[in-house]
Amino acid sequence: MTRDSGSGRASNSRRGFLAGIATVGAAAFAGCSGLPVGGGEERPEAPASLPSDAVGPVEWPASPFPASVPASLAEAHESRTRELLDDVPTDPDLPNAGVAAAIGDDREQARRRADAEVPDGWPVDDLSAWRRRRDDAAAVRGAYRAASGTDDGPDLAARRRAVRGDRGALASGLEYRAESPTAAVLAYEPVESLLAECAGYVEPRVTYPDDPVAEPFRAGEAVSRVERARAAADDAAGLRAAYLDGQDGVTPRWASLVAAAGTLRGSVSRTRSTVRERVGGEEPLADEDLSGTVAQELVATGDLRTESVVEDVERAVETGDCAIAVVEAGTALAELEAYRTAIGEIRDGEHREVPTESSVRSAADRAQAVVSEVVGRGDPLATRLVRPGLEIIGYVDDRIEEGYGSARRSQAELVYAALYANAVPAAAAFVRERLARGPVGDD
Repeated sequence: MTRDSGSGRASNSRRGFLAGIATVGAAAFAGCSGLPVGGGEERPEAPASLPSDAVGPVEWPASPFPASVPASLAEAHESRTRELLDDVPTDPDLPNAGVAAAIGDDREQARRRADAEVPDGWPVDDLSAWRRRRDDAAAVRGAYRAASGTDDGPDLAARRRAVRGDRGALASGLEYRAESPTAAVLAYEPVESLLAECAGYVEPRVTYPDDPVAEPFRAGEAVSRVERARAAADDAAGLRAAYLDGQDGVTPRWASLVAAAGTLRGSVSRTRSTVRERVGGEEPLADEDLSGTVAQELVATGDLRTESVVEDVERAVETGDCAIAVVEAGTALAELEAYRTAIGEIRDGEHREVPTESSVRSAADRAQAVVSEVVGRGDPLATRLVRPGLEIIGYVDDRIEEGYGSARRSQAELVYAALYANAVPAAAAFVRERLARGPVGDD
């Protein structure tokens, strides 16, 4: 999902992006609102003294996935993870003492991850966490078997072919059957994300070594990638089945989603160009000295986020992931509006203060309140689109708790989260209207 949304690709990519940066009305979205290209370099900054409770935990709303996620999916991952680790001795007896020690350490780390609480999020995020843990366990077991002299190469090749075949069959028969185009987006975005995850891991980018004893950790990585691909394919099939189970009267919505994805791609492109023009080009505040202010970080945050999400829309359309493309387009429109608003507020003299603990707390309260207001409207599409705001708040909270969140960066990201969430309802309405237009006869 855009980039693990409830979806695997969506959410993972978004969290990675947040880590990398340290992280209007519907009519306006039709072509009014664009973006300057940011530089991507993270500026060094001394950590500020903020108490660990300055932000507080994120309250995740009910999942927008329009069905219950079967507990059996996570249980299968947990069972497989523990099975893989049980095949590796606590203190491996291997000819190479260094390799034995490393595998023992890796096993212990993988076991600790398997025993840890799953982070807060939606049920599809729980599945993502367990796929990562299963991946870790498979790497340990694969390395141990290779170091012990077992050649899993032929079996791995057969498993890879089987996973590739299962993924292809599911992807080709998807059809996006649902009661409405909007429901199809919410139901199949995580499925598309999982299929994309599977495709990325099933390719033999890390080949199994000819001499596994000499390269046990490469062998382990090759094994773990196929294990991760299998887990993603199983989750994709499980989510699709969970959604369709008991559904009556669902019809294929593929044509509607394809049409909406193409239309929204154009809207995002026009909006990006218009916002760039209205804020004054690629460096709208270049003539002002914002050094040391929240505004400086706010501009940098908006630059990077808008550029990233516009690229996400293009990528999803090009790969034919139309449910992901629709979600990413809605996200992009809200991001662009948040950026436009931020520049306007800075020009009006806001966000130029030196942050304090009190101002960070106020920004956190504001961000939490706006997100809660969006969720409180009971619109599953808006709830899905507000996810980046939830992730920003959670990421800032985690960073502060770990003791390296600066007041300036934290406040800027929290301000941005509030601006983004505030733009979500109009973006959701615009996306829904485009979905409803679909090809004649599809609705």
